[in-house]
Amino acid sequence: MIRCAELRLSILSARTAKYVEARVREGDNFDYRRWLRQVRGEEDQANQVPTVYSSGESVASELADLTATPDRLDARKKSEAVLPAKSTLSPRAVYGSGQKAGRKSAQDRLRRRLIRVSDAFDEFQESRARDAVYKYLAAVFAVVVDHKGRRLTKRLLRRAFKFAGRSHDRNADPFATVIRCTCERNVDNKTISKWARSLRYVAYCKVPRTKLRTFMKRMGGINGCADRHSRYLGRGTR
Repeated sequence: MIRCAELRLSILSARTAKYVEARVREGDNFDYRRWLRQVRGEEDQANQVPTVYSSGESVASELADLTATPDRLDARKKSEAVLPAKSTLSPRAVYGSGQKAGRKSAQDRLRRRLIRVSDAFDEFQESRARDAVYKYLAAVFAVVVDHKGRRLTKRLLRRAFKFAGRSHDRNADPFATVIRCTCERNVDNKTISKWARSLRYVAYCKVPRTKLRTFMKRMGGINGCADRHSRYLGRGTR
């Protein structure tokens, strides 16, 4: 009789066998809740789930010994509780950090462009070629027209004055401002005004695919473009 009972217990699952043993041992004094807490504590100690998992690994292999128990759902919940928690950054925090990075990168790009314009002026100063100034004016023209087309002229003015260490003038002409802030104080105000008027005329009349140098020379050069601006567009046109 005892042998048959032992055989039946060996066929049953581990927890069921413990349950039968406890009922036989304690009889009417059996407390199911107290017994369940005790059994779960023993199972947790015997089947501790590692707390560190490498990315991409499944926890199924770590729970292989628990899948045969009647309470495997409870074991799975316990294993999920010890997995590393995911980052809980709010969308506003992520968006805000992206905005700051975007603003910083935009400032860096504009600063690099102003440096290239300054380099073009240095090349013009060092060159003895007759038309060397057109390369510098083309660089100034490209920066101003690009920002004006994207409605970022105010930002360009602000950054250009900061680049040159000058006080900000929100009403300044963008062409004159970029010239003044990249010529390292080597150009007088009269020349700056003439160059700015000529570039404003080019911006108003030039066909997009025509090179700046080609158009300006066709219109009589820098002086011709400046005179045409004063004659047809007026000094207040920007």
